Amino acid sequence: MEKKPKIIVAGMCDTKFTELKFLADEVTKAGGDVKILNCGCGHDVDFADISLAEVLKAVGKTKEEIFKSPRSTAVKTVGEAGAVKIMQMYDAGEVDGIISWAGSMGTTTVTYLMRALPFGVPKIMMTDMASSDVSMWLGNKDIYIMNPTAEQGINIVTRKMVANAAAAIVAMGKVGEIDASTSRPLMAITAYGTTTQNVNRCSAYWDAHGWDTIIIHQVGTGATMEDLIRSGQITAIIDLTTGELTNNMYHSVYGTPETWTGERVTAAADVGIPQIVTPGGCDQSAFGALSSLPQEYLDDFKAGKRKPYKDTKLPYQHNEGVTIMVPTLDEIEDLSHYFAEKLNSTKGPTAFVIPMQGWSAYDQREEICTKERGWSEGNGDGPVWEPDDKETRWSRRATLMRSILEKEFDQKNENLDLIIADMHIVDPEFGDLLNQIMADMLDGKWKKGMYRDQKGVVA
Repeated sequence: MEKKPKIIVAGMCDTKFTELKFLADEVTKAGGDVKILNCGCGHDVDFADISLAEVLKAVGKTKEEIFKSPRSTAVKTVGEAGAVKIMQMYDAGEVDGIISWAGSMGTTTVTYLMRALPFGVPKIMMTDMASSDVSMWLGNKDIYIMNPTAEQGINIVTRKMVANAAAAIVAMGKVGEIDASTSRPLMAITAYGTTTQNVNRCSAYWDAHGWDTIIIHQVGTGATMEDLIRSGQITAIIDLTTGELTNNMYHSVYGTPETWTGERVTAAADVGIPQIVTPGGCDQSAFGALSSLPQEYLDDFKAGKRKPYKDTKLPYQHNEGVTIMVPTLDEIEDLSHYFAEKLNSTKGPTAFVIPMQGWSAYDQREEICTKERGWSEGNGDGPVWEPDDKETRWSRRATLMRSILEKEFDQKNENLDLIIADMHIVDPEFGDLLNQIMADMLDGKWKKGMYRDQKGVVA
């Protein structure tokens, strides 16, 4: 007989009791073994399998404390308690999936629980907030957001929506653990469209050398990557594209979640896995549509504080939904300090490699531009290219970052090396250099300073 997946139906049972009971019934009909977990803040109920009191006990709180608290405080406390409780249940083998149906308060509360669960555990959040910005609820986890069209009420529309969701969570819960016995080790490679050439080159190399690669697009998913490293699923990383960090400078919608501020470029250093880091994509910041750009930034482009695209006095538009912000030198200085702060205590082999001729397809001088390199010849310099005053083949951003990291990187840490390459980030030679460094790290041959005599390496 097929084992029934253990599904948790979580929600605010004090206000959504009819809806949550119906959802639980549908999960049962679909073949799930259901338990209802109460995350309500108003009063306890007698039909929940895991009562509010039991949830709060996980963190030493009582329901009387919650009922006296402001609702915003209560939601946070119950959510945090629920996260502890759900992990206790998961560790005991009592959770194969979790599902909820809620409005904004319930969504806020239950997603604490969902974010606590590991990647791969099925999570479905039915919320009428689905058409809004859901990033605060997703965090960095694999939560499926579904629009039930209504927050409450059992009718001809919601019955079908709920039945579909119930069938989905049960089907997902039946999948169980994936057999990892034949899996290959996993290497992360970070990417932008404007660093694609060497993302592909590195990925192809490691795919051919016994590794699986996971390509992490730097539009807010870097937080997920950091979590996967800490969980042990990613065991090496070529962090070719760290441009997400500049997105965070401007509170771009393509930055990492607010709750992960300061976490980027920390997991590999803390865990000690082999890592290569470059400032790929840090010459730019992906913002939203031009119409969403704050006036202060538009004024910067008009005044020349940020490099405008040609003579438009406006930033370059990557497409209708993405405008390319250009960091100032002061912001590159801040970014350099960030890299030093996060990497100085690295526990494993770490190479920070600066390609002096540019950090993306948009950051290259006219003489080397081609369609294959991401900026077609005949269109002038790349839209964010700014040459160094003395060495015009090099980027002024690269020169500044080099000068700061040479001073601020911990010279006594034998795990940390700064490599200066007279190359562009899309040059095939640069990809080959990164692959060689990583191969040496994985083979145990890597030593600080060992690439100084290699062609194209200048320091």
